[in-house]
Amino acid sequence: MGQMVCGSCRRLLSYPLGARYIKCSSCQTVNLVLEEHQVGQVKCGNCSVLLMYPYGAPAVRCSSCNFVTEIGVHNQRPPLSVQQGQPPPPPTPIQ
Repeated sequence: MGQMVCGSCRRLLSYPLGARYIKCSSCQTVNLVLEEHQVGQVKCGNCSVLLMYPYGAPAVRCSSCNFVTEIGVHNQRPPLSVQQGQPPPPPTPIQ
């Protein structure tokens, strides 16, 4: 089972791993479930609360103070080639 906070009413939700969406039983909001590798983190530019956002988002609004924090280049997801590291060298032929 996984857990997440409802994006609307802030209630803690449990869901089966692998689910793409979860409907909040309290407010009926349908929430997109993001996996760990799909989420970035940045501190709010106003109140310093730690915020999570889906990679590719240009900005994120703080749920505590409503300040909009721009996602700078240093907070964007690195290209897949950088994440995976350098490819291994080709095998040396045996002679």
